[in-house]
Amino acid sequence: MASRIIAQILVVGGGYFVRAFVEAYRQALQAAPAHAAGARQAARSLKHKLTLEEAAEILSVRKDAGLKDISERFEKLYTSNDPSKGGSQYLQYKILSARNALVESAVERGEKLSEDQSAGGADASSASNSAR
Repeated sequence: MASRIIAQILVVGGGYFVRAFVEAYRQALQAAPAHAAGARQAARSLKHKLTLEEAAEILSVRKDAGLKDISERFEKLYTSNDPSKGGSQYLQYKILSARNALVESAVERGEKLSEDQSAGGADASSASNSAR
C-alpha cells in the first residue's frame, strides 16, 4: 500500500516537473531574440567612437595635446599592455582607439603627421587586428 502511494506521488510530481520544464523552455525560446538584441547592443557600445575627453583620459594627455605627446604616450602605454608580456588586448584596443581619436582631432586642428607618426599607427593597427 505504501509503495502504491509513493508511486502515485512520483508520477504526479513528475508530471508537474515536466509541465514546468516545458513552460520554462517555451519562455526561454520567446525571450531569446530579446537577449540576442541585448548582446548586439553591448557589442555596439564597445565599438562606439571615443569622445576626446575619454581619449585624453585614457592616454593621460590634454584634449588639445600635440601629435608628439600623443605619440609618446601611445607608444609607452601600447607596448606596456602587450598581451605577450602579460598585458591586455582590450586595453591595447582602447589605447589605439584613443590615439586615433586624438590624432584625428590634432590633424583637424592643422597639425601635420610625420612619417613616423602615420607609420606607427599603421603598425599598431595591424598588430591589433592580427591579435584578434
